Amino acid sequence: MNSFRKTRHKTHISAQELADRLKERVYVTFTALAVLLGMNLHSHDPQPGASALSLVVTVAAILLAGLVADVISHSTAHASLPTRAEMRHLLGVAWGAAGAIAGPLVLLGLSALGLFTTSTALLWGQWMLVAALGFFAWLSLRRSKLGLGRTLVLMLVLVLVGVVVIALQLLAHS
Repeated sequence: MNSFRKTRHKTHISAQELADRLKERVYVTFTALAVLLGMNLHSHDPQPGASALSLVVTVAAILLAGLVADVISHSTAHASLPTRAEMRHLLGVAWGAAGAIAGPLVLLGLSALGLFTTSTALLWGQWMLVAALGFFAWLSLRRSKLGLGRTLVLMLVLVLVGVVVIALQLLAHS
């Protein structure tokens, strides 16, 4: 695995690590999106604490499953367990992807304080996740040699897939 190279003020992340981080964040974001949609559509009176717990537990389970799958696939491909550096990379990817749910959790916390309803927090959280898809695609793709036009197209495709997921879930439950 490639490692970080530190300079005075910046940490350079390898292209592979950047790709791994984006891939895992996309998986977690779509998982979180499905959880928020499901809670908002299937609960008549969603509670902020229960909603936050469901979101955290589901995302933790997905991240753990992904981590185990990565360790097993690495072991299969290399006939050895990951080294410490490789394991740090895998854990860093998983931990970074967990940040995808920070926004929805903040919204659920604000709803617990009575600023708005839990249903509103769940709805805004869904759209926050869709926006995050575009933002993290931009962060990952901005240093690519694809050019601005292609980078924007890929960002928009990812955002549109998020919108389609919301639309399909709403159609399926209407």
